[in-house]
Amino acid sequence: MSVSDSAHRSSDPEQVSLPVQKDGLGLPLPTRRTPSWPPSPDEDPGLPPFPLEEPGPRPMAPGSLPSPALSLEKEEEEEEDEDGEDAEEPEELRSEEHPSQFFAEAQRLREQRLLLDEDVSVGGRVYGVHRVILAAVSSLFRGRLLGSRGLQRPLHLDVTRGAWEAMLTFAYEGVLGPAPRGDVLVAAEALGAPRVKAAAQWGREGAGSTREDEKQPSQAEELRENLRTMELLYQEGIGCDLELEAGGCRLRVHRAALACGSEFFGAMLLSGMRESQGTEVSLHTISAQDLQLLVSFAYSGVVRARWPGLLRAAQAAVRYQSSSCLALCQRALAQGLNPARCLALIPMAEAPGLESLWSKARHYLLTHLPAVALCSTFPSLPLACLAELLDSDELHLLEEFEAFAAALHWLAANPDTQESEAKALLRCVRFGRMSTRELRRVRAAGLPPPLSPDLLRQLMVEAEVPGQERRREPDQALVVIGGDGLRSDMAMRQPSRGVWWARAFRCGVGLVRTVEWGQLPALPAPGRFRHGAASLAGSELYVCGGQDFYGHSNTLASTLRWDPSQGDWEEMAPLCQARSFFPLVALDGLLYALGGRDSGAALSSVETYSPKLNMWRPAPALPAPRFAHAAAVLEGQLNIVENEEG
Repeated sequence: MSVSDSAHRSSDPEQVSLPVQKDGLGLPLPTRRTPSWPPSPDEDPGLPPFPLEEPGPRPMAPGSLPSPALSLEKEEEEEEDEDGEDAEEPEELRSEEHPSQFFAEAQRLREQRLLLDEDVSVGGRVYGVHRVILAAVSSLFRGRLLGSRGLQRPLHLDVTRGAWEAMLTFAYEGVLGPAPRGDVLVAAEALGAPRVKAAAQWGREGAGSTREDEKQPSQAEELRENLRTMELLYQEGIGCDLELEAGGCRLRVHRAALACGSEFFGAMLLSGMRESQGTEVSLHTISAQDLQLLVSFAYSGVVRARWPGLLRAAQAAVRYQSSSCLALCQRALAQGLNPARCLALIPMAEAPGLESLWSKARHYLLTHLPAVALCSTFPSLPLACLAELLDSDELHLLEEFEAFAAALHWLAANPDTQESEAKALLRCVRFGRMSTRELRRVRAAGLPPPLSPDLLRQLMVEAEVPGQERRREPDQALVVIGGDGLRSDMAMRQPSRGVWWARAFRCGVGLVRTVEWGQLPALPAPGRFRHGAASLAGSELYVCGGQDFYGHSNTLASTLRWDPSQGDWEEMAPLCQARSFFPLVALDGLLYALGGRDSGAALSSVETYSPKLNMWRPAPALPAPRFAHAAAVLEGQLNIVENEEG
C-alpha cells in the first residue's frame, strides 16, 4: 500500500479529507474521474500512427537556417493540412535550466583550455577564451569574431586585470567578479560592453536611485541574454567555424557553442577524432530534422512544436543525449496526455531515458481505461499490454464491468485471437468483484464470435471459488486518523486512537458505492483530535500536535511516525510549540506546521521538520495569527486559505 500525499487529519469522525496526487515529474495528475463509457474522446489529428513510426529524413536546401526548429513546424503543418484542419501556432517551450548548464560547460572548457580560439593579454598575463562567448557581451569581440580566421596573435588590452576578470566572469557566469566598479566601467567602455557597464553601475553606491521601478537583472536573466545574443550570431552566420551536413541539410555553427549546448556534439568535438579537427563534418547517422532540433536547442534552450513534434523531439533527445532537451520535452508531453497520446507512447515504454514519461502515461491509462478503450487505436494495443493493465491492482474503475467491456471491445476488433489468449485476457477481469447487476450485463453481452460462450461461463464459475477474488487497491490511499469520536452507545465523546485506510470501493445498489476500510496500528493512548497529518517519502505517515482532551491545557506538541515496514507508531522530535487546529503540509521533503491554536490563543508561528535530522526549526511566521485554516501545495508553493483570527 502506498499512502503518498494521502494522509489526512480529521477533527470529527465524519469529516474526511480527499487525497492529493502527485507524480515523479512534479506535475499534477488529473483528479477528475472519467465517467463510465463517456462519448468518444477528442483524438489528436496530428498524432503519429500507432505503433509509432520513425519519420524519415527530409531533403533540405543547403544553407544556414535562421531557426532549426522550423522542420518540426513544417511537418506538423503538413499533417494538419492532410486532415483538413487549421494549423494552430506551435507552442514555444523554454528550458529554464539550459542557459546555466550551457555556461557551466563553457566555464569547464575554459578552465581545461579546450576549444579556445582567442588569447587575450592583460597586465602581462595571457587568458585563453572562446570568442563567441565574449562576443555575446562585447562589440570588440564581436568584430574580431566577424573577421576571425583561426587563432590570431594575442589581443593586448589596456585595462586592469581585475576589471578584465570581472568581465570574464560576467560573460561565463552572468555576474560581475570582485573588482572596483570604476575600473569595470572603464573596461566596459573600452570593450563595448553595455550590459557589463549597466551591471557595474548597479553595484556603485546610489545606483538605481533615479528609477526606483527598475530592477537589476538576475544572474539567470543575464545568462539567458548571453545565450540569446549567441543565437543571433548563429542566425547571422557571424564567426561560424564549423559546417555540419546531414540528409542534405547544411548548417554553419560555432564549434565552442555547440560543444557547450549539446552533450552529443560536445563528445564529438572533444574526442580527438577526425570529426573534431576539420571545418566540415558529415553526419551519416542523424536525420536533417534531428540535426536542426539539436542545433536549435543548443543555441536557445527552446523547442517549438505541438505534441507530435515534442514526441519526436524527445526521441531525438534520447538518441543523441540531450538531457536538458529531454527533460523539457518530457514535462510538456506529460502535461498534454490524453487517451490517444498515451496509446502512442506504448512502443516507447521500455526506451531508456523515458521511464518517467512512461510512468506518467501508464498511470493515466490505469485511471482512464474506459476513455482509452474508445480510441480508434485501442484495438492495436498489444495483448500483453492490455492484460497488464487489466490485471493491475491499481486499475481505477467505477465498476468492474468497465474492465470486461474494454476486453470485449478489444476481442471484437481482433477476431483472430486464439481462444487460449482470450481466456488469459479475460482472467484478468475480476468477476468476483461484480455486483449481480453487473454479472447480468456480462451474460447479456456475451463474447464475440468465434469465441465459445462456454468460455465466459467457465470464467464466471471460477470467480465464485472462495479465495479467488482479488481487490482493486489504489496506488494512493485515503487515510483517516484519530478524531473526535463517539462511544458506540453515543453516551460520551472521546478522542479516537483509530487509524483506517480505504482499501477498496465496492459496488452497491444503483450509484451507491460502499467503502471497504482496512485498519492500521492505532495511535498511542489516549488518542488525539484537531491534529495535523501528512505523508512523506510516498508511504510514511506523520501525525503531530492536536489535543488529547477538551481543555485549553490539553494541546500537544508530540510527533508520531508510522512506516508500513514497522509494526507500530514511533515517537519523533516534538514540535517547538504545542499547537492544534492547524494544517500540516509536505513540501520538498519537509513538513510545515502552519499556525494553529495553543492555550486558546491563535498562533502565527510556523515551523518545519526535517526527517533526516529529526528536528523541528522555526520558519517565517504567517502575516497574522490563524487557526482552523486550510493549506495546500500548488506548483511548488504553499497556499493558505485564510480564516478568522482567534
